[in-house]
Amino acid sequence: MYSKEQILEEIKRIALICGTKSLKQNQFRKHSRISTSAVRYHFGSWNTAVTQAGLSPIDPVEMIRNKETIPDNDLLKDLIRLYNEYGKEPTASLVNAKGKYSERPYRARWNTLAAAFQIAARDFQADLSPSPAAGVKSMSPIISETVRIIPATIRPKNEKKKRIVFGDPIDFRGLRFAPVNEQGVVYLFGMISQELGYHIESIRTEYPDCEGKRCFDKSNKQWEHIQIEFEYKSSNFKEHGHDPEGCDVIVCWEHDWSDCPIEVLELRNVIKLL
Repeated sequence: MYSKEQILEEIKRIALICGTKSLKQNQFRKHSRISTSAVRYHFGSWNTAVTQAGLSPIDPVEMIRNKETIPDNDLLKDLIRLYNEYGKEPTASLVNAKGKYSERPYRARWNTLAAAFQIAARDFQADLSPSPAAGVKSMSPIISETVRIIPATIRPKNEKKKRIVFGDPIDFRGLRFAPVNEQGVVYLFGMISQELGYHIESIRTEYPDCEGKRCFDKSNKQWEHIQIEFEYKSSNFKEHGHDPEGCDVIVCWEHDWSDCPIEVLELRNVIKLL
């Protein structure tokens, strides 16, 4: 186990390598043997550790505003490239060392690298051309295995026991699985609202669900009054017949309402940055 002092020195060392005054977690993972979970164990959060190391903390709000989403096909095609070049199914160590992207976006979208690779092999089979020297088997067994390991779930007709449903595994700060309803969204937002610049004043059952203040100008320390409605999906706002005039922000897990007239905070993407 590394000490706090060792971790702080490591953060400083890697910041110097990267030439930055605000070190990101993915930069630390790339250059250090110390896990980010060890950092959080000692300091509670990444930003606390970075600040104690004398660096500028990461502003999650700015990251959300400036984030660039990598297209799915770009991620999958890079797995095909790695397979062709190294003659084996890409592992986490191979992806992190030789891939264009880290393993994190693969796990965020497809849960595992193996699942992402199976989809890549199915969608880009024509691009597969592993080196003959590698002695790799044909991809057809891998594709057929994909079909076998994702069978259709058949529920017995006479089953009476109520099924308990979980979302995808996310392991985010003690929340093991993704929300599957509005209550899960409320809980998750409560975990990170202060980091995102919100100060909550009240949560209620009538519309809108939440009221508080939000910092919109850090340099001048200016705040605005904000009204929030929680939904599992942003389109639920329309289905529930809410008046857009009475709400400033929809906080949801999944944003699926393309022409939504209200600002939307999609937690599914926010936690990837935190």
